[in-house]
Amino acid sequence: MTRVLICGASIAGNALAYWLRRAGCEVTVVERAPALREGGYAIDIRGVALEVAARMGIADEARRRGTDTLATDFVDRDGRRIATLPLGFGVLDPADIEIMKGDLTGMLHAAVPDGVEWIFGDTVAALRADARGVEVTLERGGARRFDFVVGADGISSRIRALAFGPPERYVHHLGSSAAIFTAPNELGVERRQVIHSAPGRVVSVKTDRGSHEVKVTLLYGGPMPPRDHDARLRSVEEAFAGAGWVVPRLLEHMRAAPDLYVAPNAQVRMDRWTSGRIALVGDAGYCPSALTGQGTGLALVGAYLLARNITECPDLSAYDRELRDFVDRNQRAALGPAKGFAPKSERAVRLQALGIRMLPYMPWRRLLIAAVTREARRAAGALALPPTAFS
Repeated sequence: MTRVLICGASIAGNALAYWLRRAGCEVTVVERAPALREGGYAIDIRGVALEVAARMGIADEARRRGTDTLATDFVDRDGRRIATLPLGFGVLDPADIEIMKGDLTGMLHAAVPDGVEWIFGDTVAALRADARGVEVTLERGGARRFDFVVGADGISSRIRALAFGPPERYVHHLGSSAAIFTAPNELGVERRQVIHSAPGRVVSVKTDRGSHEVKVTLLYGGPMPPRDHDARLRSVEEAFAGAGWVVPRLLEHMRAAPDLYVAPNAQVRMDRWTSGRIALVGDAGYCPSALTGQGTGLALVGAYLLARNITECPDLSAYDRELRDFVDRNQRAALGPAKGFAPKSERAVRLQALGIRMLPYMPWRRLLIAAVTREARRAAGALALPPTAFS
């Protein structure tokens, strides 16, 4: 029986465990956190990833547990509504599924067949690969041997660093960062997303199903955020100093939030995602940045293709070839939003507000929206999903 170690128990790791276990592999998943990570922000399943979700049997449940966002309101610095557009801001097509990251992770974890070994509160300390397998040393669990090792451990991947080299080679900052956290719903928002733009920064407040809390995203330009927690807090506060609307109050909630996550909008760009019997999947190998909304799609599709290669192909390099064009197209689709994630000046803010205000009244608005989102929609569907013996 093929023995596989997966490092990371988020979307990519759980999806890969699902497919490998269905194929009859002996699977171990090691996760640094003490338990599955809950919460998180709204993510999207679209394009070919919808087919992967359907083959896993989770698509209908994911749709039922979606964020249930009816519309997106745009407001000015005084909180006055500028315009309203249908659905959540990241939904490109009515067929897309928008769901909270923690909810999808939990669904995937529940779908994994019995027999997987889960090790929480540990991670990989060292790897030693040869032609027959990989000897793995865990920080707490000692040394063990596997036929394959997969890094599904995100943009700061330990497996990537050990097997491919330091992050400086692969992680490319796109010029902005995001602070994401949960806050009380003091605005009384119900089934909506509210967005406020200012020069060099954007604020999003969004409800999940129910209205007791909101998910806040503070998007801002500048260099990579510092590693130190307190320094990161200060960098966010400095970026939003003098901001209008309810931003000062949101910054107060940010300091108290137990789930604050501050991260750069960055891409992981690599020539290959396999090295012998070691492979990367999801953000660890090809993070497209949160600005595309395609990180989840790449993770689901990549997990499916990697499982197929581990179980059906003599060598993992086929995974590199099958996924290359799909990854490249989705990463290119992020470069435009990266440059224009926020207006650059007060004049640009006014022009943006005017355009958003006029959009609902334009007879050709559907064509305009379709044109703006065409590249992202095409990239999300730019792969024909091959059959497998286990799907």
